[in-house]
Amino acid sequence: MSSDEEEGGERMNWRIDVQHFASLFRGHPDAFGLMQDGKIAAVRCPVSLLHYRHHLEGKIRLGIYPLLSNGRTLFLALDFDGPGSRESAWRVLHFARHFHLPFVWEVSKSGDAHLWLFFSGPVSSRDARRVARMLLEESEARAEIFPKQDEVPEGGLGNFIWLPLSGESVGKGRTLFIDPESLDPYPDQNSFLSGVRKVSEEDLARLVDMNGLNATDHRADRECGQARTYPGHLLPCAQKMLEGVSEGCRDVVAFRLAIHLKSHGYTWERAKELLQDWNATRNRPPLSSGEVAAKVQSAYLRGYSGYGCEDPLIVPFCEESCPVKQKTLAVQFVAEEGCR
Repeated sequence: MSSDEEEGGERMNWRIDVQHFASLFRGHPDAFGLMQDGKIAAVRCPVSLLHYRHHLEGKIRLGIYPLLSNGRTLFLALDFDGPGSRESAWRVLHFARHFHLPFVWEVSKSGDAHLWLFFSGPVSSRDARRVARMLLEESEARAEIFPKQDEVPEGGLGNFIWLPLSGESVGKGRTLFIDPESLDPYPDQNSFLSGVRKVSEEDLARLVDMNGLNATDHRADRECGQARTYPGHLLPCAQKMLEGVSEGCRDVVAFRLAIHLKSHGYTWERAKELLQDWNATRNRPPLSSGEVAAKVQSAYLRGYSGYGCEDPLIVPFCEESCPVKQKTLAVQFVAEEGCR
């Protein structure tokens, strides 16, 4: 990718720093996916800067296996396909901003959407995928998650993902990074990539802890007839929410309370009964009974597990005594001490 082109009267710069590009999209060092002359192959040999360069120049199409050794990864990608893919990607991107997750948007070769998130160092693939599932569930969106596995057996690779900025596609306006507001390509793709923000392992771990994502998978729990529990009574935030809320946050609070009750082992019917009573006697004005039932159903059937600790509508209910918050502060303290 070494030429400039005119698009919409604006000069587009396709020149890319190969080394920086390779450092962002770094995966398994000893294998890669390849498309050349219309044929796709999985190649077991070291990936080199020359492969990245040929990808950018359009001589090959390069795919990278995101999983490193020991179930680690340097990036997370979400692949949205089919009708409504852009709308789904936008919902996820918008929701991710609440958690300060700087996803970037690539328009794929097919014209659909890829969202990419980069880490400052290798992180747990399991944690990255947990966060991805949370975002998709809470945005009611569907996408393929890369890495596709938490870990693979020794000698395994997982699945590769095609890299953006494919030299054969950029001239057609595809595989480019775009402004999510205007959906226009960034005029200088190299400058854009140079400014991409990354998420630290500590921030990822904090997000997982704050949203209860490190518990045993809720679907498996439900199938075994078990429920994840928190020691003692309901968390302080839930107790405050049960005192009643006003218009503007009733639906969000009802949904989060249902998750709290589910976490404590309440049955669907019992949770619905409790929240219908809470809504009728404590909220001013109350939601309709149908709205409350829908929130409980969503919390129980769609597998949500996060308490929404970073949701702006939930933050006012948080207290310093909350064990989830205390654990988060402890993680922050350790991380800060390690930087001194």
